Amino acid sequence: MKLGNIAAVRSGLVLSRKQAREAPGIKYPLLNLRSINPGGYVDTEQLDVFDASEYLSLDYLSQVGDVIIRLSAPYTAVLIDEATAGMVVSSNFVIIRVDRREILPKYLFWLLNTPKVKRSIYENTSSNMLGAIKAKYFSDFEIPKLPIAKQQRIADMNALALKEAMLLRRLAEEKERYYGLLIDHTHKELKRGK
Repeated sequence: MKLGNIAAVRSGLVLSRKQAREAPGIKYPLLNLRSINPGGYVDTEQLDVFDASEYLSLDYLSQVGDVIIRLSAPYTAVLIDEATAGMVVSSNFVIIRVDRREILPKYLFWLLNTPKVKRSIYENTSSNMLGAIKAKYFSDFEIPKLPIAKQQRIADMNALALKEAMLLRRLAEEKERYYGLLIDHTHKELKRGK
């Protein structure tokens, strides 16, 4: 079945249409390309601020359960949670709001980040230098029919895998810091004992 039949698929906001001409405008956090981590999450420390000329429609603000995809390489999908809801989503992204009776957001998030789907996206990009994909591609994207219980199992396994990967990254960072401090300390001790 086509994703467009079980979800609302739309491009984000063209920022210049709603940008305040004079500061201060109505401030919103703004999702940008560098805030999308290739690991499939929003790096909130990389968000920008958008000054809007008026209050924005909820259509252009991230909502819990939205799947948002970069329209340029590496075409990473992110899943919006409570911490990342309420951001302005620019036209660099496509917003997918699913009918949860048909497909789970966490399952779609997993599916869109699989190597097979990413290869398909790369093969369907426009020929421009940026390699951008059109939002219509996602409306026409064929989703395999899978019962909700099976989607939930896959989504749970993916969440566990992502959590483990994050913990391993943190452990590696801590180990790197620890060994750096240990080596510096040892170096200082050896210099004193000349």
